[in-house]
Amino acid sequence: MESIKESSSKQPSSEEHEEHEEHEEHHEHHEEITNSAKQEAKPPKSPYWFNKEEWWPCWIGFIGFFIIGLLVHGGYRAPELQKWQDNPFKAFSDDSCYGLPVLYLCLLLLVWLALGSVQFVDWKLFPIGFTTIFFCSLLSKVVARQIQIRSASFGDSIWAIFFGMIISNVVYTKSIPKSLKVSQQTEIYIATSLVLLFIDISELAPLASKAFLVSWIDTPILFLLFSLFGWKVLKFELTVSIILSGTALVCGSSAAMALASAMSLHKEHSEIPIAISSLLTIPAIIALPRIAKGLNMSSYEAGSWFGGCVDSTGAVIASANAFGGAETISSSAVVKMAQNALIAPLSVIVTLFVVRYPKHFHLENEKTKLKATKVKVPTTLDNINLLWSRFPKFVIGFVVSAIFYNTVVPLDERQLCKNFAFVVSEWFSTCSFVSIGMSLRLRTLVHKLSHLTKLIFFYILVQTVDIIITGGFAKAAFSL
Repeated sequence: MESIKESSSKQPSSEEHEEHEEHEEHHEHHEEITNSAKQEAKPPKSPYWFNKEEWWPCWIGFIGFFIIGLLVHGGYRAPELQKWQDNPFKAFSDDSCYGLPVLYLCLLLLVWLALGSVQFVDWKLFPIGFTTIFFCSLLSKVVARQIQIRSASFGDSIWAIFFGMIISNVVYTKSIPKSLKVSQQTEIYIATSLVLLFIDISELAPLASKAFLVSWIDTPILFLLFSLFGWKVLKFELTVSIILSGTALVCGSSAAMALASAMSLHKEHSEIPIAISSLLTIPAIIALPRIAKGLNMSSYEAGSWFGGCVDSTGAVIASANAFGGAETISSSAVVKMAQNALIAPLSVIVTLFVVRYPKHFHLENEKTKLKATKVKVPTTLDNINLLWSRFPKFVIGFVVSAIFYNTVVPLDERQLCKNFAFVVSEWFSTCSFVSIGMSLRLRTLVHKLSHLTKLIFFYILVQTVDIIITGGFAKAAFSL
């Protein structure tokens, strides 16, 4: 009888069984993250500063700049997919689409060169995985060009995340192959897309004062206030609050990656904010042009409003097109250019804050620890070195490429070069969204549902306040 009782007492209840299953799922997720971290283990440090992973987006962007300049000078156009109604193959009807294989090879070879140079783990497998990512990016762009889908403002970023999630949640339910893991170079893709996002001083100058009034006054103030609000009131980690505030207020994925880099965080810290931004930008693209027309805003006022509060450059142009008018498009692009330039000073400020107050960035429970915690008694030189090590180098590439663009490119080729570079930049950006989608496992998101809900609420709050205040600044700027 005692043995029977002992045996029966060892039988777990249904609740214990569910808890055990949940624990196993968490354990599997932990192992998955651990394996991913091993996969993305840092390669041996190069003795040369220019051959470090953080610098390669600059070199890829500069090489791309040179190639684009040669192609534009030779009379070639960037591959441009066309709108289609019933037949998706009509997306390739323009002659420029013959350049898609060349674009694929250039992107592959440049990123592969970067990974090979720094001896990234399993870098030789990159072409296999990147082919899948590029195909998903192409498929995303083709779907987004369908007339009804395009009119509903479902851009390629949403489809890229969707196809990426299919790969990681349907095709490979447990773990994705090494070739796909090594191709998940989210940081390189986003950073390079920013380096290729040229700022044209000739376009910026006529509206510069008004553009900076709209984008450089309220944005830094709101960034500071909401970073503190998310940290103190909503009890987010300060890193999370900073990244999500920057994503909503500045320029989406580029700001998220720059701020994460400034705090020396792993890419997973910026992936969910970028996904949230991509999804919640859609209502803004649809609603803001209609609201602007209802408020009888002028083309310049509406364009400035869109440029100041819609996250990504592509989404800004989509909103301006929906409103209509060349002035709307030009003013929205100029304000967005001015706001993109805000990435550099914000990155410096955040980096300085991390170096000066490392105790506020509690990363003991994370896999990434700040180097600042290892400094015993930092000297001025230590702080300068630490500031430099944390500063996102691709922001320097962004500034340098803008300088070269405005000084080296001939005036008669400047607009063509900018348009070509923007197309290539968008391809890098779409590849990053596929990569982000591959990192989003539904099982993991379900476990984080309450936290995810808070993040979405916070993003909507920040975006709503930004829309209202930026609208007021845009109205005031063009009434002066």
